[in-house]
Amino acid sequence: MTKSLVIGLTGSIGSGKSTVSRLFAARGFCIIDADILARRAVEPGMEALAALVKRFGKDVLRADGSLDRALLAERAFATAEATAELNAIVHPAVIRLLRKELDAAKHRGEAVIVLDVPLLFQTGLEALCDRTVVVTAPPEVRRSRICVRDGLTEEQAQLRMNVQPADAYYTQRASDTLVNDGDETALQSAVEELCRRIGR
Repeated sequence: MTKSLVIGLTGSIGSGKSTVSRLFAARGFCIIDADILARRAVEPGMEALAALVKRFGKDVLRADGSLDRALLAERAFATAEATAELNAIVHPAVIRLLRKELDAAKHRGEAVIVLDVPLLFQTGLEALCDRTVVVTAPPEVRRSRICVRDGLTEEQAQLRMNVQPADAYYTQRASDTLVNDGDETALQSAVEELCRRIGR
């Protein structure tokens, strides 16, 4: 069986990482999306949900047993300590699910597996990858995209950007950098060039 190529995909908010993930999927690559796994990790019946209730209060559960994300966010992001506690509960659960999905994809013989993980380097998941790709964009472009996508003011978008590492944090660690400062056609060309370079 041919060995799967595992690519770690990451990037700051508003960089266009989700678009790159979609372009990779269109090429037939298997995508494992950490954001989807993060939602699955806190579904009713999951250990992580029980731990969140214990730490942040029973009322973070809705009447149907599902997580009230807005209330959890309000409490978990109130202090750095609370945010760290949230991450300590959710991240290990997501990593367990991701490893399981990765093993299954390898077992199926997927040629290329893309781990779409915002905190790829922060969680050490780059160790599972053969290559890592970071998507970057100039701050003003990112800010504008976040405002349009999430309906935020420039100030609110900037606050979200401020809590993330600078581009250099990613580019110094990644095997490849995709600069997304144009339209989607330009980004698609950059993705095609990257795929040619890695022989996929």
